[in-house]
Amino acid sequence: MVKNIVLAILVCANLGLLAGIVLQASAPSLALAQATGLAANYLAVAGEIRDQYDALYLLDVKARRLHAFYYDVGRRELTYVGNRDLERDIRHNRD
Repeated sequence: MVKNIVLAILVCANLGLLAGIVLQASAPSLALAQATGLAANYLAVAGEIRDQYDALYLLDVKARRLHAFYYDVGRRELTYVGNRDLERDIRHNRD
């Protein structure tokens, strides 16, 4: 009788662990931004924008500017695209 109860508890524990593994493995991928050093004055976000091209967006929090770069994977070349004045853009959208 005791063996059956212990066996049932172990089976339930294993099923719970299996359910946890399945839920963790099936979680969707997230796009994360990572704060860097220098007192968190910059924020970098990177990702694929097209086949063979990746993008890097660098937010200068102190200057309130967004800089954009793209990386050509085939040529292994990083190109500066330009920047935006976020304070002007946000103020313009409020008006």
